[in-house]
Amino acid sequence: MGPDPRDHHDSYQRELAPETAGEPGDRFRRVAAAIRRYSIFPPRLVEGVLRRPIELDDTVGIHYRGLRLVRLFFAARVIATFDGDDAGWWRAGFTYRTLVGHPELGEETFTVEKELATGRMRVALRSWSRPGTRLARVFSPLVRRLQVHASERALDHLACIA
Repeated sequence: MGPDPRDHHDSYQRELAPETAGEPGDRFRRVAAAIRRYSIFPPRLVEGVLRRPIELDDTVGIHYRGLRLVRLFFAARVIATFDGDDAGWWRAGFTYRTLVGHPELGEETFTVEKELATGRMRVALRSWSRPGTRLARVFSPLVRRLQVHASERALDHLACIA
């Protein structure tokens, strides 16, 4: 059904050390490759399950390890991939939409971005979501904290890769 004004609309960004102006360089490509492998989160927190670099229409499995006694599995479908110039910013990454059974219903975009004129770089996670299961609605404050924590750790992880 798409986003609703009452949903969580998030935009997490982390500035990276700049590259020289112009086409993406080695650090940008290293982060872009990690995103396409779904190596976005620290492995101790989230493990992506896929067979190849992410492509349009792939189904991505996610093992969430953030709870000590429980290892959860959910899935999402890739609805867009991109790697190119977009109004002076080179963007590489993908967007997925969660599938039935995922605790959160929504979409998330994972991207590394470089301003071509200046070399400025950042990683970003942008999303909209709402509880997707009855259990997620009951425990929504906890689920929300886990969601925010995972996003912050993803930015840390991608910054280390850069």
